Amino acid sequence: MNNSQQRRLWIVLIGLGFVTAVIIGRLFAFQIVQGKEFAGKHIINQVLVEARPERGIITDRHGVVLAANRADYRISASPNLVTNPAELATALAPILQESRIDLLAKLTDKQPYVVLSKRVSAEVAASVRALPYKGLAFEPLPRRLYPQGEMLCHTLGYVDFDGNGGGGLEGYYQTDLAGMAASARVNISPLEVQQSVIAREGADLRLAIDAAVQHTVEQHLRDALAEHGAVSGEIIVMDPRTGAIRAMASLPCYNPDQFYDVQDKLLFLNPIVTKQFEPGSIMKLITMAAALDSGTVTPQTTYYDSGVLEVGGHRTVNWDRGAHGTVDMVTLLSRSLNVGAATIATWTGTETYYDYMQRFGFGRPTGIDLLAEAGGLMPLPGSANWTESFIATNSYGQSVAVTPLQMITAVSALANGGRLMQPYVVEEIRRDSNVFVHAPQALSQPIKPETAHQMTAMAITAVVQEVPQAQIPGYTVAGKTGTAQIAENGIYHPTDVIGTFIGWLPADAPEVIVFVKLDRPTSAPWGSQTAAPAFARLARELVVLLDIPPDGVRLQGEILAVRGQ
Repeated sequence: MNNSQQRRLWIVLIGLGFVTAVIIGRLFAFQIVQGKEFAGKHIINQVLVEARPERGIITDRHGVVLAANRADYRISASPNLVTNPAELATALAPILQESRIDLLAKLTDKQPYVVLSKRVSAEVAASVRALPYKGLAFEPLPRRLYPQGEMLCHTLGYVDFDGNGGGGLEGYYQTDLAGMAASARVNISPLEVQQSVIAREGADLRLAIDAAVQHTVEQHLRDALAEHGAVSGEIIVMDPRTGAIRAMASLPCYNPDQFYDVQDKLLFLNPIVTKQFEPGSIMKLITMAAALDSGTVTPQTTYYDSGVLEVGGHRTVNWDRGAHGTVDMVTLLSRSLNVGAATIATWTGTETYYDYMQRFGFGRPTGIDLLAEAGGLMPLPGSANWTESFIATNSYGQSVAVTPLQMITAVSALANGGRLMQPYVVEEIRRDSNVFVHAPQALSQPIKPETAHQMTAMAITAVVQEVPQAQIPGYTVAGKTGTAQIAENGIYHPTDVIGTFIGWLPADAPEVIVFVKLDRPTSAPWGSQTAAPAFARLARELVVLLDIPPDGVRLQGEILAVRGQ
């Protein structure tokens, strides 16, 4: 190697050493001297990314949308970008329904960002967006939409502006409907691998409720309240074979779209599952079923009705204050005799009678998929609240409190061969590609099938003999009326009552059971004169909507099917 080559080699080595020293020095400066500063810059380059899920929609069993989503808007402005604040304030005032002076003060504020309106509808936002002015911003705010207005208000519930369900299905299925938001701190540097933030979308609910049936039921309830001067009322339509709720109506109602305008917060409660009342004579169906199933009586058993029976110091009298002499069980139920009901309850015996009451679900919630269900009030023997007279008064629906849902669920067992089904509102939950289907579930078998058939036959006779206004041409109806006194401040109201009727059809192969309840009607004092006619008018439409053929057509079809086998 000559001298020239050696010089070049030394120059290269010295250069490489210098570069290495510079790199090491810079690394020392970055990591040791300026480490904290650059770590802070890394954090500054991170932003919180949030993914908010879309709330699930709610439809009826045929896909009619009952609850969906839309957006309101928050309108804001950057005052430094507004070229003519006076003109803009003048244009905005009538659209936003705000004071021009207040708007002008905001538009001339020195702040870089001001809110002009916290929440307006999409229509209002569109009108503002159409204005020829710069400097405005529109932030979408999620909002629940109820296309059917007040229909099903208590059953659906509502969603507040924070996305929380209140009451009904919106509250009960809050976790499913709302989904799950996701958030993470993501570095926005182009040198970093970007992280995906994915929310779990809300599940959709498909109900067992039929929107057409619900609309019809609500209209009939509205008409019945007006006709009979009642202050409130409820109607439930259920399939006794499955427990599926086809319609559930309570009035007065409210508009879930304007939940914030509701003054009486009690309107948010669903009376069908929260409002407890003494059911009156419809309870005689359960009393008779217990006496028959336990072998205490047969339909032909008789007793002597003297018009009064004293049990535990309480005197029971008949609704007509009459003495009916020798009476069989069919007549007892048809004429709705209090003395007879109390007599067979005492014959059945305290332990056996209350065992049957519990089998039918009284004194505990049904477990329906709705918020705030009450369990009713049924003091049991041995408890501090029970007295000996209760076995008599409970037999005809006094000194015991139930919800409308408990009552129809219990009686549906009579229509369903003795099987008591779990009532439910939601038929399917759809999440992504998964579908969870509600399978009908029997809660218990409180009575034998033959007892249920005996009860149906007796309830048919009761309708034919005593409540012809509940009959429907072409169909055999089984049912029972009730007229319940209203307990207030420890005593019964001297005049106000609750009128009820519960009926199922076709009686020999029921497809539907209907419960009608009218609170404080003024047109007549008896359920046979108020609730029973309302039932009949509604049922005439239900058989068409639910495609239930008349008895003659149905039985003829069954005969032809048997012959064809």
